[in-house]
Amino acid sequence: MARPTSRRSLRFENLEDRQLLSSAAPNNEQQLALSLINLARTDPQAASQWMGSIGSDVKKTLDHYNVNVDAVKSTVASSRALPPVAWNSDLADAAQAHSDDMAANQYQSHTGSDGSSSDDRIKNSGYSASSTGENAYAYAKSVDNAMQAFLYDWGVADAGHRRNLLQPGVSAEDSFTDVGVGVAKTSGKVGPVVVTQDFGRSTSATPQVVGVVYNDKDGDDFYTPGEGQGGVAIDATNVDTGQTASTKTWDSGGYQMPLSAGRYKLTASQNDVVIKQVDVTVSKTNVAQDFVTSQPWDGRMRTAATATNQVKPAAVAVAQPVSLSASAETSSKPAPVTVSVPTAVADSAPSGSKMAVFTPADWKGPDVAATALAAWTTWKAKSV
Repeated sequence: MARPTSRRSLRFENLEDRQLLSSAAPNNEQQLALSLINLARTDPQAASQWMGSIGSDVKKTLDHYNVNVDAVKSTVASSRALPPVAWNSDLADAAQAHSDDMAANQYQSHTGSDGSSSDDRIKNSGYSASSTGENAYAYAKSVDNAMQAFLYDWGVADAGHRRNLLQPGVSAEDSFTDVGVGVAKTSGKVGPVVVTQDFGRSTSATPQVVGVVYNDKDGDDFYTPGEGQGGVAIDATNVDTGQTASTKTWDSGGYQMPLSAGRYKLTASQNDVVIKQVDVTVSKTNVAQDFVTSQPWDGRMRTAATATNQVKPAAVAVAQPVSLSASAETSSKPAPVTVSVPTAVADSAPSGSKMAVFTPADWKGPDVAATALAAWTTWKAKSV
């Protein structure tokens, strides 16, 4: 995908000293950037509404570049939804290095101070890509301000930043699978915040479920730095095989987990108590699923919730059969019936299910209702 080699934007007042950020797992600001990117990709209409919340500085910038705000918002809202991107530490290393470079050398460009291109930096990070893209903005006031700049793409004729985010004309199966975001803070000609977003489609892409667990303290129905819930257990149980994969959220509240294609029960639990359980289907692309701890909880214990999802083998009847014999020629009673009574109904019957046991009206065998089959429904056959 074509990437612009430089970006020119209105410069903002410098406020803060430069700070270096780790890219192993996203911190709060990087998690915000990831959440905003995936909002734009998975729910363009919601992203368009979010774009409407602009401050006076952004309005001045949009006016300066003669941006038709309504037209851009309409373009974003009408975009086709795409799968979310997963966090990638290699791409994050490349993005962070470039943001640090722009902050240290006080410039904005897709060409590094050493002459490197974005493709060079991504390749040198160890990420193997079939396609890449880069957004860079060295004059942001905040991470969300940088995202506004990328979506409105003021001063950029080909709207390359917005195209990297929304990928118009690219199928879901060919779209970016991963992203890394570098955030640097500085004082000087650029800044106060320098943001780089490096996108890539992996040559060995595996679908992942991605999301964030947060406590929506400000009630805006979206992740805000500081709201993330770290250490939350995420379990994905394949409903067809019974196999469960598990992970825990990062300190920022975000999480991701590679999964093979299939149907899953996805469960989020904190302190072994289930927050929420949802159905998720994974095919060839990433899937997004957030959890909000400030909403009502499921309340079950984690072990009980995940055990319910597991596929159990068919019960083997170990009790000795009880037989009733009657001659069809000499009796008007029902034909002989043989009933096998399993000894471990709780293990063989799915939770909450009802099984039917048919017995003749003059049944002389064990009292079904008094056995472990008490939870089953029994019908008595009428005599003929």
